[in-house]
Amino acid sequence: KGLKPGDEVLTINGFTPMRESLTKMEYALNALVPQSSLRLDLRAPSGKISHVVVKAKVRQTTAIMDYGDMTGRDRWRVGLEREDELRLMRPQCKELSGGVMILRLPIFLPTETALQDIIGKAREHHTLIIDLRGNPGGAESSLQDLLGAMFEKDVKIADRVTRQATKPLMAKTKHKAFTGQLIVLVDSRSASAAELFARVVQIEKRGVVLGDRTSGSVMEARYYGHETGSNPVFHYGTSISEADLVMADGKSLEHSGVTPDETMLPSPTDLANHFDPLLARAAEIAGVNLSSEEAGKLFPYEWPKD
Repeated sequence: KGLKPGDEVLTINGFTPMRESLTKMEYALNALVPQSSLRLDLRAPSGKISHVVVKAKVRQTTAIMDYGDMTGRDRWRVGLEREDELRLMRPQCKELSGGVMILRLPIFLPTETALQDIIGKAREHHTLIIDLRGNPGGAESSLQDLLGAMFEKDVKIADRVTRQATKPLMAKTKHKAFTGQLIVLVDSRSASAAELFARVVQIEKRGVVLGDRTSGSVMEARYYGHETGSNPVFHYGTSISEADLVMADGKSLEHSGVTPDETMLPSPTDLANHFDPLLARAAEIAGVNLSSEEAGKLFPYEWPKD
């Protein structure tokens, strides 16, 4: 329909997407009441206003899939889908001239061994840029491991406040921690562990945080698995918030997020041309000349397979 990177979506089915409403809109339109079409009001980088109707792509798939009853071909396909998901979640590293390394971390799930390899490589550089844009969080242990690798002392991440008690959540220092310059990139999709990491870096004055205000979604939740039926068995679950995390400054990030030390957003022209001015700014702070165009080519966006 002509929708392109850099176009500003003014309305979706008559509703204006805002930071406070976007998550609820996505939940309503994609989960509660899936739409067969979306009416979009758009504004191009040139300022031109257009109105389009985008129809959903309809695919006929298997209504029920029981892994125990799958044929070899179906199991192979599911395995490939899982491998593709894991590939998109893998950490990526790029080394720049001038002693700068960039760690792109899509989710907090790397193993301790993988993290040790990354930090070992980072110690060979004077600056480490950790890109947490779009990172939804992940394993608490991964957060503790990464923070522990950034400090030569144990640091408190936050106090875990439940109905019954308050206990500190700590990150223990790792042997041969990275002690160079640290720059953290975040955006409005950075959530949970990504926000906690960025805020600890700020509170401890360990580095600088660049980008956009983060999601403000840090409450801990526990997943409870359930099942019903016998043949086939249907698995489902519930996620229940159990604790708030209060930072060392006495404040919770829930609903407020992390405000960067320097706020910077891509322009419509940057998005249209796949430029990355934020990463270029981080490189500038590290003393490296990197254009927005060059920065945008370091970690090209990979669309999930349809």
